Formats: sequence, structure tokens, C-alpha cells
Amino acid sequence: MKSVRWLSMLSFILLLAACAKPMSVSSSFDWTADFDGYRTWFWVDGKPALMDALLGDDMTDQFIRRAVTEELTGKGLAVRADEPDLLVRYTTRIREAVAATPGDLGYSYQWRWVREGVGRGQAESVGRGFLTIELIDRRAGTLVWQGTAGGGITDERDAQGKIPHAVKKVFEQYPPKR
Repeated sequence: MKSVRWLSMLSFILLLAACAKPMSVSSSFDWTADFDGYRTWFWVDGKPALMDALLGDDMTDQFIRRAVTEELTGKGLAVRADEPDLLVRYTTRIREAVAATPGDLGYSYQWRWVREGVGRGQAESVGRGFLTIELIDRRAGTLVWQGTAGGGITDERDAQGKIPHAVKKVFEQYPPKR
């Protein structure tokens, strides 16, 4: 009996996981860049993640900067304000779309079988958020790597909750494998 309950719970969890919309992640890079030579990085705007917390900047900006700092540090790159090898910047955008579901159709019998609309269609606003992170070679002044994550979001709070996972997924593709 316990195994049947456990098996049904596992099936339910797998079903939920299959229905969840996956986050799309992509990256591109400059084939001529020497990624092994990059050891240090800093933000393009010159503002470290700690500065955001002190000045009370936008919460989403804080979440992104902290997650990027954690991932790049984990990759062995050190934060250095004076003459870093890489400059980092990010952009975000939200695209709204409308998901429409047509109403049900059915048949009824009056004096003959007639197909008629019996339900109303539904429309809902669906948001899709995108985060793009770019790494720029400071000496050459060229973009050497770009990673983008995109997925469904409902509001700003939902987006903030997904930032660490999105940044982690993006940086799984850095450094690029040739």
C-alpha cells in the first residue's frame, strides 16, 4: 500500500515537472577571444553589488548583481575595479503577450443537429522576462561573450525569485566550449 502511495506521489511530481515551462537559455561568443586569459572583472557602470545595498538601489538590480558576482567568483574570476580584464553589463526586458483560448463548440438539437458556440473565449496577459548578460574585453573594447535567459513571469516579485536560477543557468555556458 505504501509503495502504491509513493508511486502515485512520484507520478504526480513528474507530471507537474513536465507541465512546467522551462527556462530558455542561450549564449554566443567571440571565437577569437582567449577566455583562459581573463582573470578579473568589474561592472561597466563602476558600481559594485555592495554599493546597491548601501544606496538602496532597485531590488531587481541588487539580485542580478549579487547573482552575477557569485557566479563569476565561482568561475575563478576576481572582482577588480582598476583595470579589470572583463567589463560586465546586463539588460532586462519584459515582453507582454496575450494567450487566447477559444470557447467550446457543441451541438444542439432543435429541428436538426446544429453546431453552435456554447462558451466564451478567454484571454489572459502572459509576461515573458529576458535577462541578457554581456562580457566585454576591456582592452579590445569588444563584446566577447553574451548569455540570455528567458522564461515566463507573473510580476516583479516572481522575476526576482527566478534571478539566481536564471543567472546560474546562463553561466553554465561560460567559459564556452569550443
